[in-house]
Amino acid sequence: MKAFNLHVAVISTVLAISPTQSAALACGIKGVTKPCLGDAEDRYSADASYNLTEQNSFWESLEGLYVQDMKFFFEDGTPETNYTAGLPEGLGTFDMSKAKSFVNITVDGSRFYYHRYVMAKHNSDGPEGMQLPGLVHPFDLYAASTFEKNGEAKSMGIAQGYGKELKLVSAVENPATLNPVGDEVFLIVTPATDTATAATDNKHPVADRSFEVYDCLDPDCNTFKTYNEGYIGLQDEESISPAHVRYSRTSSTKVDIDTWMEEFNNVFTEFSILPPNDPLLVTLNPNFNFNIPTFTQPFDPSTVKRTPACATLACPTEDDWKFADPSLGISPYIEPDGLLAGGFIAGVTTACIVSALLIFFTIYKRGVMAREIRVKEVVLISLAKTMSLKINQTLSVEDLQQMFQKIDIDGNGTVDKHEMKWLVEEAGVKNMSDRDYDLLFASIDLDGNGTLDFLEFCAFFASISIDESIKDKSFETA
Repeated sequence: MKAFNLHVAVISTVLAISPTQSAALACGIKGVTKPCLGDAEDRYSADASYNLTEQNSFWESLEGLYVQDMKFFFEDGTPETNYTAGLPEGLGTFDMSKAKSFVNITVDGSRFYYHRYVMAKHNSDGPEGMQLPGLVHPFDLYAASTFEKNGEAKSMGIAQGYGKELKLVSAVENPATLNPVGDEVFLIVTPATDTATAATDNKHPVADRSFEVYDCLDPDCNTFKTYNEGYIGLQDEESISPAHVRYSRTSSTKVDIDTWMEEFNNVFTEFSILPPNDPLLVTLNPNFNFNIPTFTQPFDPSTVKRTPACATLACPTEDDWKFADPSLGISPYIEPDGLLAGGFIAGVTTACIVSALLIFFTIYKRGVMAREIRVKEVVLISLAKTMSLKINQTLSVEDLQQMFQKIDIDGNGTVDKHEMKWLVEEAGVKNMSDRDYDLLFASIDLDGNGTLDFLEFCAFFASISIDESIKDKSFETA
């Protein structure tokens, strides 16, 4: 019984822990543990990459160099032709309805880089109708894929304009969303800062936002149209700029590096954007310095084969990327240890119960057999005492016949249970229980008719294995 109790304890332990997580088992083991969460959700899958192009092929088609025709306009559709760009009064304005833009889009693994130069021509409304240098406005946006691994990117930050005091604008707390929609539309919702505000107050909060949609006109996104809405000063009561909404539409064409550089050179010439330190810049106006990046060429397209790494010259560091790049962080989506499947738990429970029953039955059967043998030996010894027989393994038929006749009190040729019980008691076995009598008689009564004939009696003695402790011993009657 000790073995049985130990087995029950083991079963209880198994059943107690089986519905819970099993640290020793992985998920997805057929028939044992439940499917892995990563089978249905990429964010839990270690095999799913943070690489944007692997999550959505649209990112790859979006990469490249673009030349853009850009038109800014007001809410009523009126073109924005008189943008001051912060120039002192009397120095004229810029025509933003016929702006030119150059965009470089790069996707590198989990990271997205968007660099843009927007250029506008002066309206020749300076002093005495003078045409002043054109405007150069750089813009950088940096984003990375997410722990969700759903093809979406979140911005790490943006930078606009030039200046040593202008740092990368962190968008960690309120990140822009870049999301491919289908195979043709690319949606950007991004925080924005007003250039004038950022230039005068570097701590000014990022409260403004813009909404931009890219609509590719072919599968490889060689041409696309863009629509943008910028909400400036509408969410920030402290903004020093008048609250307004700014709109723009863009037609973009993907080009190779040589064409890109050639177009840069053409726009610099057409918009009178001079190289830095050009002598003409110093003599244009004694009250305003045009020899600054906002009004000069950011690079010389005739001598370089690539633009600066960052249009605003405010490039992100690896520490900046740590706030957004999932490959540098720890995902909150960790595949849990395997959860045992319901069918497996039921199977284990059933198997344990069946195993326990088999063990119990085996122990019980062995106990019954051992008890049966002990009872038979007691009866054999008692009979031998009563009839002065010598117990050995060669009892003759005459010996057995004599024993049977002694027991058959009524001489009817059979022995019933009461006759057997009387005989055993007469032989001195006074403490045998009714259970042992029943066990003894059932083991002898082979046909189960309630009586023993001589053949069953002989079979009873033939089934007894004489123990060495009683073999060759004689018992005399008292």
